[in-house]
Amino acid sequence: MKTPALIFDHDGTLVDSELLHFECWREVMAEYDVIVSEQEYIRDHNGIPTLRNAEVFIETYSLSLEPAQLCAIKQSLFTTRSLATPSPLMPTVLKTLQAASAAGYPMAIATGAERADIERSMSAHQLAHYFTTTATRSEVTLGKPAPDVYLLACERLQVEPARGVAFEDTAAGVMSAKAAGLICIAIPNRFSMHQDLSQADAQCDCLYAAYQLAPQLMDSSP
Repeated sequence: MKTPALIFDHDGTLVDSELLHFECWREVMAEYDVIVSEQEYIRDHNGIPTLRNAEVFIETYSLSLEPAQLCAIKQSLFTTRSLATPSPLMPTVLKTLQAASAAGYPMAIATGAERADIERSMSAHQLAHYFTTTATRSEVTLGKPAPDVYLLACERLQVEPARGVAFEDTAAGVMSAKAAGLICIAIPNRFSMHQDLSQADAQCDCLYAAYQLAPQLMDSSP
């Protein structure tokens, strides 16, 4: 049996934070008289790094500020809300990480979020010890759906991408993992259930089911 390295997305896969991201963007954009619907957020912004989302909002609504400024405003609000009330874990996350750790699988996080957000989340849920490394948006040239963050995670784990299994919740994340050469299992949630996840090698209802499927997919890969 081939031993896979397990690489997890963060927002929407490990932590149920997509609603908070949406609420923060909606509140920030309201200051510029822009109403962001949940449908628009799901269609254009879910799973995309914050800076790229800022660029899209500015382009779409012809706002007269720099993407970095809008990004900083949203990040500040997100940080404040996260510190006050950390987003909960997604279903079966702890069960999955405990089982994978006991089985000896190397694990990493590959995320479009900033390192400070991940460190705060890992501290709140006491999960940091499960992961060998974390690759974040600020450490790569291009965010998801580009493959950069997954390639960096594999490099730090010292594994070939073909030995990696990615766990993702969004179309952008799936495209990123597949472009990097990993097997990818999608776990859709409220914000991604209507996205095109067809590039994933499989879809599961929860993270633990995806974890159980990972060795089988690895063994059947070329």
